[in-house]
Amino acid sequence: MADNTTAKSGSVFNMAVLYLTRIDKLLTQASYYSFHGDIYSWQKTLRGLYREVCIKLNGDEMKDIDGDDKKLFNPDKDIINYSSSNFMNLNVLINNKKYYLIKRKGILYMLDNIEQKIRRKMQEKDMLLPGKNDPRFSILER
Repeated sequence: MADNTTAKSGSVFNMAVLYLTRIDKLLTQASYYSFHGDIYSWQKTLRGLYREVCIKLNGDEMKDIDGDDKKLFNPDKDIINYSSSNFMNLNVLINNKKYYLIKRKGILYMLDNIEQKIRRKMQEKDMLLPGKNDPRFSILER
């Protein structure tokens, strides 16, 4: 009887299709929740998407999205911008009822930035669109 497992993976079944299907569903949910301004659901969906994508990221890329507990955001002094948009700083705003109410636009902006960061990293890792070197798309290079 032939052994159908590969030496590298030890598995006959490749989880790539299921993995990409989960990512597709999370991207669809993120778009839906962002459109409706549902902060909690959008945040949870982005966290799920980040968990799926983080295995492809290095430490600095992860820190850019996840945040650094040594550089936490001070909502009374700091300005919300692209570089301060990460999950740790987002939690500072969401978990405090005062800031949740008065900084709602900033929270939505931060969520949007976090989603953009994740999507950009996914594109850099060829997880969204095929890479330019993919032989299946070589006709486009002519």
